Amino acid sequence: MRSKKTIILVVIIVLVVSILGIAGFMLLNKKNNVEVEFVFFDDVVKEIEVNSTAYILPEASVVVNGEDMGKLLEIDKSNFDLTKVGTYILKYYIIYNNKRYEEEKEVSIVDKTSPVITLNGDKVTILVGEEYEEPGYEVTDNSMEELEVTVSGEVDTSKAGVYTLTYKTSDSSGNEAEVTREVTVKKPNVVVAVVKEEPKVSIPKVVETSYENTIKVNKFTGDNVYLEGYVKEPLEENKIVLVGDSTYEFPITVSDNKYTINLSFGDVANGDYKMFVNEEALLNKMNIIERLARGKVGSKLVSFSYNGSDEVSINVSNHGYTYDVLINPGHGGSDSGAVNAYIQEKEMNLTVSLYEKCRYEAHGLSVYMTREGDYYGDDFGPSSLSRLHRTAYEVGHYGVVSRVVYSNHHNSIGNNYFSGYEVLIGGQIKDLANELAIVNKWNSIYNLTESHKRFYAKDYDTEIAYSKLNGEMYTFKDNYAMNRIPYQIFNVKSIIYEGSYMSNKNEFIWYWNEGNWRKASEAKIEVYVNYLGKTYNPDNSSCL
Repeated sequence: MRSKKTIILVVIIVLVVSILGIAGFMLLNKKNNVEVEFVFFDDVVKEIEVNSTAYILPEASVVVNGEDMGKLLEIDKSNFDLTKVGTYILKYYIIYNNKRYEEEKEVSIVDKTSPVITLNGDKVTILVGEEYEEPGYEVTDNSMEELEVTVSGEVDTSKAGVYTLTYKTSDSSGNEAEVTREVTVKKPNVVVAVVKEEPKVSIPKVVETSYENTIKVNKFTGDNVYLEGYVKEPLEENKIVLVGDSTYEFPITVSDNKYTINLSFGDVANGDYKMFVNEEALLNKMNIIERLARGKVGSKLVSFSYNGSDEVSINVSNHGYTYDVLINPGHGGSDSGAVNAYIQEKEMNLTVSLYEKCRYEAHGLSVYMTREGDYYGDDFGPSSLSRLHRTAYEVGHYGVVSRVVYSNHHNSIGNNYFSGYEVLIGGQIKDLANELAIVNKWNSIYNLTESHKRFYAKDYDTEIAYSKLNGEMYTFKDNYAMNRIPYQIFNVKSIIYEGSYMSNKNEFIWYWNEGNWRKASEAKIEVYVNYLGKTYNPDNSSCL
């Protein structure tokens, strides 16, 4: 029989073992009991637009036993497809003590964006009896689906009127799109005996034996005025004399009663002068369209005038520029210029010119326009001249004090396939850098199958065209009035821009109806704005 002490010891040992066992069990149980909580920042079901380039999945963090373990959070999106509409389950999980804890989140891919229908040209104009040809359209949608477009409405080409075509489409999510096109069916314009005013003028020449103390040739030569003529009674020492508040003498050499001289006005004081040969008045009996009017000579502005006896007087002043750009919108009033079935050239010329005027002024430049409405222009210059020549006279007069001078026109010819632009220049102009830059820009704008892009001068008498695109100087006589008169009697470089062929229907639609004439204008505007010392701004919204 065991002793009492032995029994007590056994009991104590059993109690200690029991206590240690319970403590170990409790410690082990605490280690295995992990509290994991997923915290979502947005509990609302997340919707993401299909094919979105920027999207955010529902954001979450995770707390383990009260400690932020967000850096261990992963997302299982193996079945997530951004390109397809539908509902997807995302699994947010964490691996902790080699055990995976997760929670699911539902995400919807939706399509709430309407398709976009883009028409090739909003408006179309055709003539009565012509067949309507659909210009076409494009449709795009964020779902990347291939969508069909239905077109409703009719165009009755037998009756003049304005018709509306409606284009509709929808995607598989029910998003719809609708646009309309306006089609104008019109009767051809009735034009009766319209002739472009570019008459050939027979200019009588000075007969060498007809006059004495006269001018038979006069022209500007940059820094001089060249005169050639006759002396009535040659002396031992002959001279051209300017008589005003001061007197200036220019020696001349006379042979067989003929003289030549280059007059320079750099040392002539500003003022009014009468011109003499020796002691008798110098006469200019040349045709009025060949007499010098005024021009820049060196740093001076020299203006010529003639009294009823053809005696020559001049005014000398310091030259300065009043305008940056002079624009002549060709034709106007009863002179329609070229025509097609849709429009008259004078309307196109004015529309283009007013747009360009607005754009120049938006750059802080000053502009002179020979007309701003449907009239031919101001009555300017000698009354004996034709209207065309008086307008050319105005272009020269104000062109002398303008840095850039040009005239806007549009072409027509007796066929329907010529297309492209034409640029007409004066016969003796050397400086073509700006115009060649514009031509280079136009070459990238005009996408033509039958190309008639030309940069040339045209002989007024023979109508022979001389085309050079290499910047060479033209050595022949150019006699388009809008080039010839400003150049010959005002010392002004003027350019004629023919923007398109109105007689080519396809080009007319591309150029005019689709608004590509503005691109052609912007090419001119950019080159001339930069030439005039301003920084070109392509934003034309204020001039539309």
